[in-house]
Amino acid sequence: MFTYITFVTFEIKMKTLSIFAISVFAGTLLFAQQKGIEPGAYFAISLQPSTSDVITFAIVELNEKGEVVNRIFLKRTDWLRQIVGIQESIANVEGKNLMKEAGVENPDIVKELWKLRYSEFPYRSSDEKGWASNPRKPSDEQMKMLNRFGIFSLNDFVVGEKLFELFKAMEDPGWVSEYQSK
Repeated sequence: MFTYITFVTFEIKMKTLSIFAISVFAGTLLFAQQKGIEPGAYFAISLQPSTSDVITFAIVELNEKGEVVNRIFLKRTDWLRQIVGIQESIANVEGKNLMKEAGVENPDIVKELWKLRYSEFPYRSSDEKGWASNPRKPSDEQMKMLNRFGIFSLNDFVVGEKLFELFKAMEDPGWVSEYQSK
């Protein structure tokens, strides 16, 4: 009897913990607020790995409260084609080169996003180093630098104009140097 009660108590605690963890995670992803952005579809990235890349590429849809209500995950190539207007997109219905319009000089900066999170490329040996101070995450000081783009945790999405601001910062050798020194 004692063993059965102990097991049931453990099982209830684990279910409660699982439900709590899932609701916190889902709440963070689905209802993160993007202040000052109009409702609609926007290109976004997250420093969390996806099933196909070391960074998550997505289109997020925001409601009138600035909450993320839908995410469409894309492969990097499709995301990049859509953001530069080569491929049809709900986040770029006019087919403009949004990177160029925002003043991003080199669309290939997208290939450098992994460096914000990792000190070394995580899945294959490479001599190329990342910019993060720690092997799998930025230091606290680096996270503070990323706060200005809407990254307060590694699963936050960088959305809209903040995304282009991040790309422009990454193109600036002074910003990169400061990030690496933190």
